[in-house]
Amino acid sequence: MSLSEHVAEDYVTTGLSLKAHPVAFFRERLARRSAIPNADLYHAERTAPDQRITVAGLVLTRQMPGDKKVVFATLEDETGIANIIVWPKVFAANRRVVMSARFLAVKGRLQRAGEVVHVLGESFVDLSADLALLADAERLDTEDAAATPLAPAAPFPLRSRDFH
Repeated sequence: MSLSEHVAEDYVTTGLSLKAHPVAFFRERLARRSAIPNADLYHAERTAPDQRITVAGLVLTRQMPGDKKVVFATLEDETGIANIIVWPKVFAANRRVVMSARFLAVKGRLQRAGEVVHVLGESFVDLSADLALLADAERLDTEDAAATPLAPAAPFPLRSRDFH
């Protein structure tokens, strides 16, 4: 089995993998979408406040506190986490993707206050179908980022922790 297949099997059996992070296998593809590694958010010399950026990762949590329609999401890639804020008008226009994606790309503006860093989400791309490529190393290595989305496969066994 390839490394990506091992990682996929680890997630099926244990919900995590010590071998590699699933998003690492998509880094080249994400770079073509101009997505930066999440760790870059925390380096002021690499990112500037109010800069429009794209980040991507597995959705770990979604929170919608109280009766507010603001959503807080946490994405994880192989380098760290990204905290996403989705304001009500943006949420209303992107509700399905924001609430259902397991692997998500977010384009938005960087907000930094000291060591607290957020991305104010503006647009979203559901990359969840791509997770099926982890179990198919041959296609993972050759699949073009601009190709049509893959047919739905068996769901990748990762669920976010949602509080709303």
